Amino acid sequence: MYLVGIDISKYKHNCFIATETGVPLNEFVFENNLEGFKLFHQVLSKLDQDQDIRIGLESTGHYGTNLKQFIVASGYTYLEFNPYLTHQFSKAMSLRRTKTDKVDAKTISNMLGSVDYKTLHTQFYHINELKQLVRERDDILTNRSKTMVKLTNLLDIIFPEFKPFFNNRLGVTALFLLKKYKSPARISKFIMHDYECLRSVSNGRLTYPKFSRLKSLAKDTIGVQSIVYNKRMLALIRDYEYFDQSLDEIDQEIIQLFSEVNTKLRTIPGLGIIQAATIYAEIGDIHLFSNPQKLIAYVGFDVSISQSGMSEHHGKIVKRGSPLLRKAIWTYALPSLRFIPTLNDYYHRKKAEGKHHRVALTHVCRKLIRIIYHIEYNQIDFDNKKSK
Repeated sequence: MYLVGIDISKYKHNCFIATETGVPLNEFVFENNLEGFKLFHQVLSKLDQDQDIRIGLESTGHYGTNLKQFIVASGYTYLEFNPYLTHQFSKAMSLRRTKTDKVDAKTISNMLGSVDYKTLHTQFYHINELKQLVRERDDILTNRSKTMVKLTNLLDIIFPEFKPFFNNRLGVTALFLLKKYKSPARISKFIMHDYECLRSVSNGRLTYPKFSRLKSLAKDTIGVQSIVYNKRMLALIRDYEYFDQSLDEIDQEIIQLFSEVNTKLRTIPGLGIIQAATIYAEIGDIHLFSNPQKLIAYVGFDVSISQSGMSEHHGKIVKRGSPLLRKAIWTYALPSLRFIPTLNDYYHRKKAEGKHHRVALTHVCRKLIRIIYHIEYNQIDFDNKKSK
């Protein structure tokens, strides 16, 4: 068995290869480019391919993405280590406070001999592609929301009566109206042709009495009339429409990629395809977690415990791990009560114990994670009868 430890950095990677007994075989540096990757592959190909070749590296964000793709494309597998665990392992191996790329590569190589590599190694690189898409989607969604807040704040200055007229929602008709007419002054000069146009855009929901009411509000508005504010409003509308279009496009990419993976998350009732894709991508290989509790801790729904002598205190949830995964689970938790009877009964049981709504919902999240772990780990369809 060969233990290949790699320390990832931006421009180069340190590699240390040893046998399972710890005998060093090779130690070298290769660049983060095609020539460097060819050198790395050449060294690996000289090893006895009939032996088990274990490759380990630290989880270092996007710096190792290209290398991981190359490793999988070359027919090998790899195992990612949490940098904190690598640091703790290094401290346990030596009292000296020495940290270099060469030392880190050797440490990772040593760690490979002490883990269940066959169960934990990563084989499927497309999970990372899906993860990239769902995280980018979350960024776009956040930017779109921020743009809407800015637009709302600006409307409070230009035309404060506008958003309440549309029930505090800036939908397709409202944005079309602002983009086309640009200011309350022009809205106050509506003619019959404008009514026909807006009626068509709103699919008949903007009736003539509402049209007249909006025209009157624009005429008597207390808003500030400013060319600068109006131009800024149009710019924000363009930004919002750009993010909205980007969201549609990336949703199609996520749906296409998610349709190619083997997962049982689609069998969970009421779980949207984008939410399911987010959960699948952020969890990654379910076999990296040996039990549901470890997955709960990774999501960030684990409870902190402080124990001293005879006293023990259970505090707030420990929000570690993937924030996006935690948000996806939390978002689905409340709708799940309508689709999964077991979770509904569990929620009301916690409420009957005096738990606050959010606390009870947190308990639901943990139970939901256990359900997800069970069906994904065993590759079985969700079954209401077996979800107790």
